[in-house]
Amino acid sequence: MNVIPLLGGIFFSALGIYICYDYRRFNKKALKIKGRVLGYEEYISKDSNNIKRKVYRPHFELTVNGTTYDVKSKTSFHSKIIPVGHHTDVLYQEGDEENARLAKGNGVGLGILFLGLSLPAYYFGLFH
Repeated sequence: MNVIPLLGGIFFSALGIYICYDYRRFNKKALKIKGRVLGYEEYISKDSNNIKRKVYRPHFELTVNGTTYDVKSKTSFHSKIIPVGHHTDVLYQEGDEENARLAKGNGVGLGILFLGLSLPAYYFGLFH
């Protein structure tokens, strides 16, 4: 048994489970409304291999019951997924409009990716 890959597998699977859980929890109570992309915050992100990439954090607005909310997304993307000024679907939870999410960027795929990455780590941690 090799401890380092095993710990990596535990970390990746825990992260994948959390992302899938958060996706399900949020979408279970989320309401869909049209919002408008106001712009993007651009910044440089550095990964674990010291590779720098420009990423984009969307800034959008939505109007709920006559109140307009300006939201800066907590999720960043490698491209401007929706052009500035365009209307798009936004998911929000009633009473927590400031934490709304773009429907297009709210997927379970990243969680599944981390779960998939944990499998080889478990294999090498347990059997090599």
